[in-house]
Amino acid sequence: MKKNISKLLILLLILGGAVYMFQTYSIGEKLGRLVVIMGNIAHSLQNAKHAYEDVDISISDDELRDINISKISREMKSSLDKKRELIAPKAPIGIKADEVRAEEMPHHNKLEAKEAKIVKLEDLPEKFKPLKKYLHEPFRMGACQICHDSNSKNPGALIQKEIQDICYECHKTRYTKEFDHAPVKDGKCTDCHDPHQSNVKMLLKSDSINNLCMSCHDRKSTSATKAKKLFVDMSLETKHKPIVEKSCLECHEAHTANHKSLLKLDAKMDLCLNCHDDEKEKITHSKFKHGGVNTSQKRCLECHDPHATKHKKLLKKDPVATCLSCHDKEVKSDEDGGMLMNMKKHLDENPNWHKPIKDVKKEGGCSACHDPHGSDNFSILRKSFTKNFYAELENKDFFCFKCHTEKKITKQFITPQENNITAFRDGNVNLHYLHVNDRKGRSCRACHDEHASKYNHLIRDYTDFNGVKFPLRFIETAEGGSCAPACHKKFEYDRVNPKGISK
Repeated sequence: MKKNISKLLILLLILGGAVYMFQTYSIGEKLGRLVVIMGNIAHSLQNAKHAYEDVDISISDDELRDINISKISREMKSSLDKKRELIAPKAPIGIKADEVRAEEMPHHNKLEAKEAKIVKLEDLPEKFKPLKKYLHEPFRMGACQICHDSNSKNPGALIQKEIQDICYECHKTRYTKEFDHAPVKDGKCTDCHDPHQSNVKMLLKSDSINNLCMSCHDRKSTSATKAKKLFVDMSLETKHKPIVEKSCLECHEAHTANHKSLLKLDAKMDLCLNCHDDEKEKITHSKFKHGGVNTSQKRCLECHDPHATKHKKLLKKDPVATCLSCHDKEVKSDEDGGMLMNMKKHLDENPNWHKPIKDVKKEGGCSACHDPHGSDNFSILRKSFTKNFYAELENKDFFCFKCHTEKKITKQFITPQENNITAFRDGNVNLHYLHVNDRKGRSCRACHDEHASKYNHLIRDYTDFNGVKFPLRFIETAEGGSCAPACHKKFEYDRVNPKGISK
């Protein structure tokens, strides 16, 4: 029974092989291969069971010299074309199937016209030795004639006049987006890539991606003219983290992109928020958004440099100067449509600045109080704060005490050892306490300007009461001072000789 099954299987193999050969090979080849098959069958019958062993598939030096690259290329193309006709999807409207395949398959027309020979790596010219870590595939194969014309009198002559025409034979489908890198557009592939070998991936001509980019985009570089004034100064103190820890390719495409500056995503915000998840939630869901990220054309780039600056947070200027780039005039508020004051003018006219503005490096500038991206609090404040003139002490809207000690308003009497808590006292009576500890306690903003004033202690020139401005008439003395707000009488205080204001 087993013998009959074996004979049947052998017969089927013979018939299958015969059908395959008559469909594939010429008559001479058919007869030759039939003899080989019959010999193999006879050997199999004679030696009974098949023994499975490791097969040596290495190619000898003699075989290498006889390999015809042109023929292999033609055969591979023919075979792939047949398979594509069976499995490839229909071509897009207006494009023929042949054109689609032409985009995918490299053609080496001049190469096909002659017999090409493999060049062994050890037989390469000395200038290519020692070999580097990464080899271009044709170079590794020793298939020099894929790119070079062996019939030319000039060593290293190319099969086509322009090198990019050779590169695009294989890499054609890469350059199909709206914006191209200048070397790609100009066909200067070898500005960045070595056509033979390199110690860096992607056959780069530099020791790193960043250094390759900077070879053109550094103003001081000998190749700076190639960058068309798109310069980056990476010598500055604060550098964008992706550039330092990874490479320029974290944000940019190397060859072609659908966004300006070869960015991988929209430069306005999408690209930045792809990494800055902490700000994404704030910007997209905050009740109040900063105009810079809400309505500005540049969005994040309005304030930040994406590469390097001499300021923290990659700001283009110091924090206050950054804010005053826009707030040097009246600006329409995104919150309520009202007009925000010309802050630059206000600071110029009032020499006593709030400490965060005065000491930017230490205190942080405007962002000490305001969140520059977005907030659920009015005026994009970092914490809640009352808009009202009156504020009860129990109300937790005393944002000022994020920095200032709460003892300024919680201690009714100040001992001599606590004089540094506040200078606003009549003898040892804390006048801040008197101002706020009442059903009609005044908020800090009733008397103090949060940005700048012509008086010490940021005392306002006018106080705003329900939209009406009343003069405070503050006068400072060596040991105290006085005020006569609106139509009220004059109140005096003195730290050394109390005026009895507590009464």
